[in-house]
Amino acid sequence: MRYFMSIIPPADLKPEQVPQPLMDAMGPWMEKSLADGSLVSTASLKPAGEGRRLNGQSGEIILTDGPFAEAKELIGGYAVLEAPDLAAATELASQFLQLHIDNGMPSVVLELRAIAGGVNY
Repeated sequence: MRYFMSIIPPADLKPEQVPQPLMDAMGPWMEKSLADGSLVSTASLKPAGEGRRLNGQSGEIILTDGPFAEAKELIGGYAVLEAPDLAAATELASQFLQLHIDNGMPSVVLELRAIAGGVNY
């Protein structure tokens, strides 16, 4: 089963503030996880200020350019995991979070949700 993991960094973190030791530690973890099939896809996201929100309101599409003032938590990145069940996906997410804790980013939130249906290759 596939799981979508949202990576929610501290609200005030700027991309250039991600500690280099974390970047160095994530490389080998990602290579291993891609090789064993437990990591399907991952990426960081550009800042919200470079994004756009599309909102369906009363049959119309309303566009809002970022940043989004009302957002308290913004997704900074994502990963798609392949795991047999939620417990195994939680173990993978825990390893990923521990990399952050051990390498200079102790305040990160991960949200893990099973992907229901859709098109998955």
